[in-house]
Amino acid sequence: MRSTFILLTILFSVIIGFGLPTEQKAKNVIVVLIDDMGYGDIGAHGNPILKTPNFDKLYEVSARFTNFAVSPTCAPTRAAIMTGSHEFLVGVTHTISPMNLMDTDAITIAELFQKKGHRTGLFGKWHLGQNDNYGPRLRGFDETLTVPGDNQKSHFDPVLLHNRIEKKYKGYREDILFHEAMNFISDNKDSAFFCYIPTYSPHTPNKAPEKYGTPYEGYKNPGKPDGEYRAGFFGQVVNIDENLGKLRSLLDSIGISENTLLIVINDNGGTMGVDTHNCGMRGVKTTPWRGGARAFSFWKWGDHFPAGDRNLMCGHIDIFPTLADLCDLEVSEEAKKQLQGNTLRPVLENINSNLDENRMQVHHIGRWTNPNKWDDHKYAGCCIRWGDYTLVRHEPCESADCRTCVTARKRGIEKTRALYTSDSEHYVLTTPGEWELFDIKSDPYQDKNIATENPQIVKKMSDFYEDWWKKVDDKMKEKWEKK
Repeated sequence: MRSTFILLTILFSVIIGFGLPTEQKAKNVIVVLIDDMGYGDIGAHGNPILKTPNFDKLYEVSARFTNFAVSPTCAPTRAAIMTGSHEFLVGVTHTISPMNLMDTDAITIAELFQKKGHRTGLFGKWHLGQNDNYGPRLRGFDETLTVPGDNQKSHFDPVLLHNRIEKKYKGYREDILFHEAMNFISDNKDSAFFCYIPTYSPHTPNKAPEKYGTPYEGYKNPGKPDGEYRAGFFGQVVNIDENLGKLRSLLDSIGISENTLLIVINDNGGTMGVDTHNCGMRGVKTTPWRGGARAFSFWKWGDHFPAGDRNLMCGHIDIFPTLADLCDLEVSEEAKKQLQGNTLRPVLENINSNLDENRMQVHHIGRWTNPNKWDDHKYAGCCIRWGDYTLVRHEPCESADCRTCVTARKRGIEKTRALYTSDSEHYVLTTPGEWELFDIKSDPYQDKNIATENPQIVKKMSDFYEDWWKKVDDKMKEKWEKK
């Protein structure tokens, strides 16, 4: 009865915004989503090499979610942030077309801001389709600046799409995107705005201006005696750190820090930095282990949120309802139907507050290469989180045509060079036909499977997954069976 009351209270809070007076609502919102940067790629998180003074300063003054997770791969995370729905349920299961095309009937958080009268801007990697009705200009954004086709290779003097018109720019891509975003912020400082800055860095290919990468050249990785630190990757991180500092300085200089909510997160698990520092986690991007989906999540809005850690389980699907709550956005009945997260406002404002103790969230690597083969991948890289518990199943499909699963199987059983790390422990597979259960509080590396000792917990979490997968199955049939 108590948990039911808490759940109803939380759901009700999403709809009415807890009745906060208008003057207590966040006027402006900036979301910075960083591509392929890992939880461990921050000095404040113990990285022994990287110098990230601006991330470290933000860490000190932010409300920080330490058990926050996104998708193990990037385009799906973007869909969940935009819609408040699990990415699969709005049609996004991969980073390639057509599986990265977000349903055109999905309602985005940008549309809600736009309807409230905010100016809305996107500066960076949309990655949810740019053609026809999929592009950001038709999904709630007044101003957009992105790369044609979201091409990762356009580091220097890029051709960018400004409001769907190609234009040649001079300079380093991330500097340009942050510069234009800051112009947008300055132009709208006297009104209200929603500014979304999804970076392209530090995704491969890892290139940055020499001044950023040079300090990291030639250093040997103590964890990998034959390996060198990835100077280009670290240089990209340092460049973003510098731009983050410029962004925060701008907010102070134009006098809007107190009424601007800044959210900074990463879009999937660690990549090129995991061999240097992965915060004691197993897993990297495109795996269902904790290191594949854990994200840093820093929230700063003036003095509204006490700085410090929030250790409660939460994730990408909670961002939409939280922004709706904090900014007094009108959530239509249709939008409410797609929401699967909860507002995090109670724990943002009160570090000792709680959320519904029965909340669970699912994370799945997706990435099946044939749109019609979803059911072959039901257990091919999934986890369910419930508090400090994670239930994992990582069983690649048997198809020789599925490059994702063939690669996952090879990495999981062989000492083979992989894209992000040569350590096969990060890609290990679970026992076929079985769920494996871990308590991340006592076992952050997920080394001790406690499923046998906790059959009721396994059943409760796996039942939740089976119910969730039925919704996925229905969605995939609707989207692909008649294609």
